[in-house]
Amino acid sequence: MRLSNNTVEIFISCISLIEMKMRRRFGKTLEDKANELAAEISYPQWDTSIPAILRREIALTVEQLEQLKFLRQDQHRRLLRLECDINTEIMQHRQGIPWYTPAYFSDEQKLKQRLFELEKEQRNLTVRLHDKKQTLEDRLLGLINKHEQLDI
Repeated sequence: MRLSNNTVEIFISCISLIEMKMRRRFGKTLEDKANELAAEISYPQWDTSIPAILRREIALTVEQLEQLKFLRQDQHRRLLRLECDINTEIMQHRQGIPWYTPAYFSDEQKLKQRLFELEKEQRNLTVRLHDKKQTLEDRLLGLINKHEQLDI
């Protein structure tokens, strides 16, 4: 039995979705574990023991991850609003032009170029935020492992 290209593409996309779900699940459990450890902090007395220091660092890293999520959502929302504004300008530009005029317009091309630059900025932003998140998660995993080794 020979598989068609569609079947292979669907299979490949399913595998990548499964891997992504597994990664997301691990990240979620990592954050859950970190939140548990961060909840053990007693702020009124500043404990100077090594486990307490690690718990404070874990709490700080969790807070940085949450701020990064908020920043990503805010920037995504702003870029989406910009994209909608540009698309609205393109639609309004097309509406005011008679149907029998040539299809090439410099104003429309400039707006499309702005859309392309916006998409490029979105990709760069996504990559930078992903790198920051990965760095924070790596740090969080290291801190949790150190804390687990100390609290035998």
